[in-house]
Amino acid sequence: MATTLSFTKNGDVWEATAKVTGDYNLHIERKGGGSFNIFQRATESGQWKVCAGMPGWMNYNAGQVIDYAFGHGVYPEGGLNILIQSGSEVTSGVLSYGAEE
Repeated sequence: MATTLSFTKNGDVWEATAKVTGDYNLHIERKGGGSFNIFQRATESGQWKVCAGMPGWMNYNAGQVIDYAFGHGVYPEGGLNILIQSGSEVTSGVLSYGAEE
C-alpha cells in the first residue's frame, strides 16, 4: 500500500515523518533542487540521526525528482520512525513497499 507523505515547512526545510516496517521506496517531486536527507529513530522519544545509508549526493543538490529504494537493515518491533527533509518545497511525496505501483 502506498502512503502519501504530507510535508510542512519547518524553518529552511520541508519535512515529513513516517513509520516504516521494512525496506521502502520513495518518490518525491519538488519545486526546485537543494538538499535532501532522511533521519531515523527507533523510539518516539529518541533523538534523530542521519541514516547511515544515505548517498552523499542527497545531502547537496538532489534535483527536483527523487526516486530511491531504501533499507535500514534492522526494523524494531512496531516500526522505525523516519524524518524526511527537503531543501525545497515538496509538491508530491509517496512512500511504498516492494514492487507496488
